Amino acid sequence: MNELEQYLTDELDKFNKTYDAGYHVSRYMNKELQKRWKKDQKSMDQYWQSIKSIDDVQRSVNIFIGTVESFENVSRGFIEDAYNMDLSLYKAVTAIHKMKQCYDMANDFDFYQFGKDDIDQMFETLYSGLKRMEKVNMNRAYQD
Repeated sequence: MNELEQYLTDELDKFNKTYDAGYHVSRYMNKELQKRWKKDQKSMDQYWQSIKSIDDVQRSVNIFIGTVESFENVSRGFIEDAYNMDLSLYKAVTAIHKMKQCYDMANDFDFYQFGKDDIDQMFETLYSGLKRMEKVNMNRAYQD
């Protein structure tokens, strides 16, 4: 494992200790969301296989940010909003995990071109999105 691959692994581990998106997206007690999670969970293998480049990973992170932004100015939030944000974060983390796992496969992927500054920027974006998501969820909880 090279130095940047280890750095990416360490940063991903730190993020997962801060917020385990896989745990959160699977914890909803609402029956409809439980059904939806079972369906979404089955599609994660296809999602994993669709991640083939740095652009795919960055797109996943940007989709997470866009999902959070779409709920920031909603006057009345719903539990489905939280699920959608958790799912999009889970997908972003899954994409980063794929990048980590396949970082040194230069013949198949371009992940090795992702440098330390790029990794730092990506995690800054994730942490910022996580803070915003938590604020949205807090506002929704106050409304309930």
